[in-house]
Amino acid sequence: MIPKRTASEMMESSGKAEGGPLKRMKEMLKENAEKVTFSNNETREFGSLIRHNSIIIARHERDTRFWKQRIEIAQKAVGELEQTNKEYQEDIEKNRQEIAEGIDSGNLKAREAREEKLQRAAQKYLTKFLEGELEKAGLSLEKESEEDQGEKIGGDGEEKMVENEI
Repeated sequence: MIPKRTASEMMESSGKAEGGPLKRMKEMLKENAEKVTFSNNETREFGSLIRHNSIIIARHERDTRFWKQRIEIAQKAVGELEQTNKEYQEDIEKNRQEIAEGIDSGNLKAREAREEKLQRAAQKYLTKFLEGELEKAGLSLEKESEEDQGEKIGGDGEEKMVENEI
């Protein structure tokens, strides 16, 4: 079995060498100074990019917060509009029912008006027919005496005056 080695043994120094491991590290840094300097230069070159990207990240975070607020406001507005739409739908249904009831009552009124019109037309035609028949019989409504026109006729428990017009 191989005996365990320490870090200094692996670097080919036994730790008892001149100055120890600290001195060896300093020597290594001097040897690699160009690389470290290059790394620092590279870091400086990317420093501006890092700052620029940090600004962009901050803007995006701000925009994200802004849009979250806008989304919340829009969701509230959508909820209010849905409620308003629901109320309008209820009002529309109520108005439809009222219109249907109004049409029914309007149809009833229209029927009554038509019946009255038909009764007047029937009365007019009946009057013309009766006048023609009276003339054939030798009588005329205009020749009736004033006493006949003022006569009272009883009917249905009410008294009615016979008027000049039929």
